[in-house]
Amino acid sequence: MVEHVPRKALVVSLCAAVLTGCASAPDPGVLTVMDYHTDEPMHSAMETQLARCGEEIGKRIEHRSVVNDQLVPKALRRASSRSLPDVLMLDNPDLPQFAATQALNPLPELGITGEGIYPNVLAASTYDGTLYGIPPTVNTLALYYNADLLEQAGVEPPRTWEELRATAAALTDEQQYGIAFSALAGLEGAYQFLSFLWPNGADERRLDSPEAVEALQLWVDLVESGSASRAVVNWGQSEVRDQFTAGRVAMMVNGSWQAPTLRETPGLRWGVVPIPVPHPGAPPATALGGEVLTIPKTTPQRQRAAADLVRCLSSPEAQAAVALAADRVPASPAVAERLREQVPDLRIFYDTVPDARSRTAKLGTRWPQTAQAMWTAVQSALTGSATARQSLERAQRQLDADS
Repeated sequence: MVEHVPRKALVVSLCAAVLTGCASAPDPGVLTVMDYHTDEPMHSAMETQLARCGEEIGKRIEHRSVVNDQLVPKALRRASSRSLPDVLMLDNPDLPQFAATQALNPLPELGITGEGIYPNVLAASTYDGTLYGIPPTVNTLALYYNADLLEQAGVEPPRTWEELRATAAALTDEQQYGIAFSALAGLEGAYQFLSFLWPNGADERRLDSPEAVEALQLWVDLVESGSASRAVVNWGQSEVRDQFTAGRVAMMVNGSWQAPTLRETPGLRWGVVPIPVPHPGAPPATALGGEVLTIPKTTPQRQRAAADLVRCLSSPEAQAAVALAADRVPASPAVAERLREQVPDLRIFYDTVPDARSRTAKLGTRWPQTAQAMWTAVQSALTGSATARQSLERAQRQLDADS
C-alpha cells in the first residue's frame, strides 16, 4: 500500500544521501528521480510533470538533473552499491548496460507493459527480451533548411544523395556553407552518422562493408568539396544549430528539440524535410533518440510507488504536455496523431519516428564500443588522416579484436 503525504507535492533537489550514500534511511514519503535534463525547456517540462504526478500519487518528488556525460558513470557507480534513485531516466541506448547489471526491475513485474507505445520504441526500451524502460517522448533527426537561402539560390530541398551534393554546392559561397552535421568525436557524431549508414543498406555490425564506406565517403566529399566546414569534427548538435541560426550554414542535420531556438531567431524562415537517401524511393532510416524511465531495485514498497510515478509520467496527458513544451514526439501513436496537427513545422519528425531504429537492437551492450569505433573512423576520414575505407576497416579490426 502506498503511504500518502499531503496532496501538495514539491519538486526539490535530490538530497546528498541518494548520490553519496549517507547512512540515513530513505524517507517513505519521498521518491527520488535522476535525469540529465539540465537544459530548457526540457528541464521545466519534466519539473512540471513530476510535481503533477507527485501530487497525484501522494508523494514528494526530489528531482536531480546532472550533466549528460556525468549521468552514466555516476549511475553505474550507484548501481554497484544499490543506491540508485527510485526512478532513473536514461538515454535509450544506455539501457542495456544498466539492465545487464541486474540493477533494474523488469517493468512487467510491476504491472507496466508498454501497451499503446510504438513497437520500435518499445524495442529500444528492451534488453534480452524484457522491457526495462518506458519512454514518455522520443525524437529523431531530419534536414533543416533556410528557406530564404534556398530561394535565392533557386534550389529545392534535396531528397537524394546526388541532390544533396548538388544543392549543398549551390548554397556554398564566401558567407556560408551549404550543409552542416555533427561529426563530433562522441555519441552525437555516431548518432548522426547512422542516418546515412543505415539508408545505404549498411549494418552497424560490419562497419567495413562497401555500403558503410560509401556512406562515410559522402561526408568526406561534402567536406573536401567545401560544401561542409572541416569544423564539423568539432561541432556538437547545438553548435551546428548555432551556425544555422547565424546564417553561416544553409542546411543542417538536427533534431526536433532545436525548434524553439529556431522559432526565436529573428528573420529566420526555415523548413524541415527527411534526411536525403541514397536513391529515389529508398526509405529514411534514422536512429531513435529519447530517454526511458527505469525503476532501479530498492524495496518492494518503494518500487510500487515508483511504478505509480512512471505510469503517470508516461500517461497520454504527460506525453502530450512534454512533447508540446519541449518539441519532442509522443511515444504513443494515438497521442502523436492527436498532436501532429498542432505542430505543423515538426510534422516530418512525427512521420519519421515510427520507422526510426534502435541503436542497440542488434548490438545490445556492445553499442558503446561500436559507437566509439564509428566516431573514431569518421574523425579519421574527415580530417584526412586516412581514407573512408581505411578508417572503417581499422575500426572493424579493432571491434573484432575486442569481441
